[in-house]
Formats: sequence, C-alpha cells, structure tokens
Amino acid sequence: MTDIEILDVLSLPGGAELTLGRDGHGIAIDTHAEAEVAIEGGAGRGAFEGLLHLLRAGEPQGAFSFLRLSDVPEATGERPIDVDQSNRSVVVGDRVVVKVFPRTTRGPQPALDLPAHLAEVGFGAMPTPFGAVIWTDRDGTPVVVATASAYLAGARDGWDWYLELLLGWLAGEVDDETTFEPATPVGELAGALHAALATASSVLTSPVSFVDEEAILGWKTRAEVALDEALALTGGEEGERLRGREGRIRSAFDVFDQVPTAAAMRIHGDLHVGQILRWDGGDAVTDFDGNPLAPPEVRVARDSPVRDVASLVRSVDHMGRIAQRRGAGSVEDIERWVERSRALVVEGYVRSLDRAGQLSLFEPTLLFPLEVAQVCHEYAYAARYLPSWLRVPDLALQAIFP
Repeated sequence: MTDIEILDVLSLPGGAELTLGRDGHGIAIDTHAEAEVAIEGGAGRGAFEGLLHLLRAGEPQGAFSFLRLSDVPEATGERPIDVDQSNRSVVVGDRVVVKVFPRTTRGPQPALDLPAHLAEVGFGAMPTPFGAVIWTDRDGTPVVVATASAYLAGARDGWDWYLELLLGWLAGEVDDETTFEPATPVGELAGALHAALATASSVLTSPVSFVDEEAILGWKTRAEVALDEALALTGGEEGERLRGREGRIRSAFDVFDQVPTAAAMRIHGDLHVGQILRWDGGDAVTDFDGNPLAPPEVRVARDSPVRDVASLVRSVDHMGRIAQRRGAGSVEDIERWVERSRALVVEGYVRSLDRAGQLSLFEPTLLFPLEVAQVCHEYAYAARYLPSWLRVPDLALQAIFP
C-alpha cells in the first residue's frame, strides 16, 4: 500500500492479510472521509476464502468484528468475477460472493444495511446476505470492510442476457414476444424492491417521508450540478452536441419547480439493467452499493424512488444506443424497441407498487427530468472512468432532444 498510513491489519487463515489504512492526501478515516482497504493476493490465493472462514467463525479479531445476518455456508476455492466493478468480488466455492471495498467510509453503508433491511422484511429477489466484516474506529464508529452474499448459479446480468435478446431481435433471430417479454417483470421487480424498502424494519424503522418544495429544489440543484459537470468534462463533437442542447436540458429541470411534495426514502441508488440478474432461480436485483460517483452521505440519504426508475429506464434506452453504436439493425427498429420496452418497464413498476398499496411512492412528473439528469451523469461517468461509453449518452441525448 504505497503512500498509505497503516491503521490495522487482519491476519487471514492461509497467511494472507487484509490491510486497513489511510492515504497521504489528507483523507483520514476519522474525518468521515475515505479509507483505503487492500487485500494481498487476488482470487486463488485464499484471502477471500479466509475472510469467509472468519465470518463463519464469528469471533472478533482485535478491532475487526464479523456480523452474521444468516447462516454462513462452508466454501473453498476462489475465482474472480470478470466484469467491470468499483469493488473487488470473488466467488468462493460457487456458493458465496465475498466483496471487499477498496474504498470505504465510516458509518452506515448501503451495501450492508439495505440487504439487511430487505432480508428482514422478506424480500427474496436478491442474493441472500450472509454478513459483513467490520472494523471499528477508536471512537467506536464502524467501517464496513467486506460483505458476503449468496452466489446465484448461472447468473447473467442484464447487460448480457437482455442485450443479447435485443441484438437477436434486430438480427431477425428473436421474435417480438421474446424480446419485449422481460420489460414488464423487470419493472415489477423494481416496484417490489421499492415496496420492500418502504416497509418498516429494525434497520429502517420509519422508511418513507414526504418532502416539500425545498427538498425537491435540492433535487433540481443536484440535476443542474450533473449538467455542469457534464459540460465541464465533455469535449469534442459530443461536447458540442451537449452544449447545443444545454438550454433544453435546463428547461427540463424546471419541472422540479412544479412538484409541491413527493415521497423520499432509501433507494437502490444505481439501478440499471446490469443489476438485474437472470439466474437458475429467476430474476434478482443485486449490488446495493449505490451510485459510485456519489459521496457517502448521498448514498445513504433519502431520495426520490423515481430516481431509481429513471436510471432503470435510461439503461433500457442505453441498450438501444449500444446496438445503434454497433450498427445493429435500423435506427427506426431501435427506437421502436426502446419506446415500447421503456413503457412496459414503467407499467410493470406502477402495477407492482399498486398491488403493494404503495402507489404514492411514484410521482410521474419527476420521471422525465430525472431521466435527463441521469444522461448528464452518464457523460460525467464516461469522462472520468470509461471514455468508450461517451457515445451512449451522446446518442441518448440526441434521441431525447432531436
């Protein structure tokens, strides 16, 4: 850990170590900022298996403790999860996913408290949470270092299975019924998730509130900040097209001024098709870490559930833009697929909330401005982390504002 001040070290069975520290750039764990977590050795060297063993045993090791949310299975053998991710996940024994957070913070973490809440209220459409590794700071504040959850056999995420259906349809290999079928259950799953998040538990005792204009104007400010970041970070032809639509984007955000009250609650925070797993047991939602670009206090704050819906339907649109970027099918067919699939997701979501008696969570007026804000977020994400992604929000914005 170069330029890292060591705070603590956890010895793991098999000889590996987990090292907790802080970097040399003024970021300190005792200031509610980020702490660095490193684990020596990748998959196949026993470190993640060792963490699972200690979680199963449950005995504290100095300032490290092991919170068990359900029975932890025995498992041996490691293999990596080969997808882009901000955290480091390894499958142990084809039974458990152990996730270590290279960057973590003091206090509540959505990756732990949301699965714990959902498990308590009986939401089963997710990987079963087994527990977490927690380090306690000198002042008694907990720091979540790693989590463990069930491995879902045969799981494929939506950027894989869902995009495959779209590309097959555009190639004439998949019929209409098959390619449009997933949209409704994906929306229903999101609705069931929100209904469960709105149900009281010992983790979230009063999960829903209704905020006033001041809070909603805060959401508008957040959207404007996302646009400002996108404008500042995006160059080239994509930046020119973005700047040419700045006025219409800002006008879209004026919709926030027209909403006097709306529901606010803990949300997934990064809900997109990649978080929808299709596995041997059906569909499941995963990865409750929240928006990777948001600061910790935002990831655990109450927000509009419509933000999750906006993120989800934007990701459906973005699958269409991926196909468009690849030159698959006609633009007309892609637009037809996006429009119908997006509508079916929203219909499924609303139907699911209605069945649960939670329709008041959805304020439809907020959907369009939050979708536009999500596209701005995608520009900033591409500029910071994945330049090859830039063409996707670029095409999406042209479709929204021709």
